[in-house]
Formats: sequence, structure tokens, C-alpha cells
Amino acid sequence: MEEAHAHEGVELAGDKGFVAAGSKGDSKLVVMRVNTEGATVWTKSIGTSGKNVGYTVLEAGDPVSVGGGLNPAGTQKATLLAMDTETGATVWTTTLDHSGHGGIRSVILDGETLVATGYVGNAMGGFVFIAEDGSEAVAWRFDMAGNLLASETLRATDDHEITQGAKIKADPIQGGFVVATTVWSTGDQQQTMVVKLDSNLKVEWTKDYGLASGQDQCFDILVDSDGNYLLGGHTTAGTGVVNWDYLAIKVEGSSRNELWRRTYGQPRGFDPRYIHDEMYGVALDQDGNYLLLGGSGDEYSYSESNNGWSSDVWVSYLVGVSKEGETLFQDVFGTKAANNAGEWITAMRNGDVMIYTDSDTVPGFGFLKLTKN
Repeated sequence: MEEAHAHEGVELAGDKGFVAAGSKGDSKLVVMRVNTEGATVWTKSIGTSGKNVGYTVLEAGDPVSVGGGLNPAGTQKATLLAMDTETGATVWTTTLDHSGHGGIRSVILDGETLVATGYVGNAMGGFVFIAEDGSEAVAWRFDMAGNLLASETLRATDDHEITQGAKIKADPIQGGFVVATTVWSTGDQQQTMVVKLDSNLKVEWTKDYGLASGQDQCFDILVDSDGNYLLGGHTTAGTGVVNWDYLAIKVEGSSRNELWRRTYGQPRGFDPRYIHDEMYGVALDQDGNYLLLGGSGDEYSYSESNNGWSSDVWVSYLVGVSKEGETLFQDVFGTKAANNAGEWITAMRNGDVMIYTDSDTVPGFGFLKLTKN
């Protein structure tokens, strides 16, 4: 298979391996399953014309659910698919009707329904880090056969415009759901935002978190056992240089107050002016600590070597953080010969970690497994 870019993955029950969803350029929605040893079980590329993208995947029994956008007639439509776990065959496809280009960026199981978030009305199709060109954020509810049950546009309770939902998670402590997103604030600054929804997908409250000294972008959120939220993304604020560092913000779910803000970066010791440290996934380990995952690398003419690494080679960068925000460990993974940038993380049931990578060294998606400790 030709190179493709994984955006999200999931560990399958019953030791059946892993499924990842992503894209081949902007032309195909790609879904790939590997077994527990990393051997390919099946790969499916979907999309006949125009721009098509895969953003998210969920195991909710069999089949697996995949969210993204497909282009059936010149416009990319937010789409939810069900795919047979054993064969990869498409069981059903629900393509939503809306203006502009759209995509489903995150989907979770809620009882006997699927709840999702994403965007519609964007001027640009294909994969976008942040849909913001005329787009609106939406939350949807589907039954297990893919029938649309409810749709709600997400509007902020202040003067912000919410242009996409990046990730959605259930909140079993406060009830309902939380959505992570990025918004523009006064002074042309990007900020992270939590959008709290009730069980009917209605907005209960919204609150943005950030500094005025730079840009914050948010790509993931988790709800821990205390009902608090951890936002994951990257920032140029407070880093001292105009470049991205990992950003983690912990929010108390009951009060909405920011508990702490931490940044992490430059794990290989290069010049921080030229290194992007871009976080895309957060997870909880078995001890209740936070795992932060993304990629670290250089996109400039700058080039430097250190301990056998080249700044031009992207790596997977993993940071472990306590509930109090203390750094427990950090390390980089990949090969020194080519790119293996981390895109998403699964904290596995046995305590191991699976990293899904944008890889130059393997065909299709990259799967990088780390054993506990």
C-alpha cells in the first residue's frame, strides 16, 4: 500500500489488534486493521473523486464506526461509516446533507447510540487541522444503524464563534459531554475552549483558556476519574520563541476553573526556534496519570544533528504527566533514518501503549507499540 496518514486509532477487544483511520493525501479515506503483531489484516481506501478524509474510529461492538468526510458529488460531506471488523467491508454509510465542506472528527458510544462532533460549511475540503473558513461546529447523534437522530449547532455562551468540534468525550461525573475546540479571541489570538453539552447535545456552558502572548490550539480532551478535564494541543504562548510546544491544560470540571497549565518541548536538544512540538492525543494510563503524544521535528532550512538524530527527522514524542502536572518521563521514538511523527495514542488494556504515526518507513499507516515501563 502507498503511504497514508493516520489520524486516530483504537485497540480492538478480544486481542484482535488495532484499527486506524486517516487519509491518503486528500483523495482517499483510508482505514487499516493490523493484528497484535502489527501484520496487516486488511486495508480499505474509500472515495472515488474529489477530496475524502478519515478523522476518527470507534469500536462499538462489530462493526467499527469511522467518521470523516466523503465527496459524492463535488462537496465533501460529513460522513459516518460502519465497517465489518473481520473483512473491512462497508456495512452502511450515512452521508449528511449540509452546506459547504464537512467532516466528523470524533465519535463515541453513548448507550445504544453514537454521538459525534465535527464541522460543516467549511470553504476548504480535505484534511484540515482546524476548520475555520466559514464553518460551524456541530454535534450529532446516530442510532447503531447510522440513522441521524439529532443535530445541534454548537454556539458559544460568549462572543466567540465555534468553527469545529475537535474531540468529544462523555462526562460521567457532571453528566452529558465535553467538546474540545480552538477559537479566536480578542486580539486575533487562538485559544483552547471547552464546550459542555447536556445529554441532549444542548450547550450548557463554554469557556476559553489561554494566554494573550501567543497562539493556543486544542486537538484532544479527556475526562479523568475525578471529573476533571485535560486539554491537549500546542502553543506559542509563553515559550519564548515563535514556535510550537506541547500544551496541557487541566480544568476542574465542577468549577470550570483552570487548575494548571504546562508546556513541554525540545526533547532532542535542538534550537527551539526551529522545532515544532505538536501534540494531538492525550490518554490516561492505568495509574491515572496523563500521557501526551504528538510529533517533534523541523520544517525549516535549519538542520542540525545531536546524538545521532537529525532535526529534519520527525519523531513520536511521548510525555507522562502526573495529576498535579509534574513531568514523570519523556522520550522520543521512531527511527533515525526517516519520519515517524506521532499522531494518536491508545493506552492499551494491558498497560502498553500504541502510537499511530505518519510514517515514511512502513507502507500505509505506522503502528508503533511501546511496552509498559
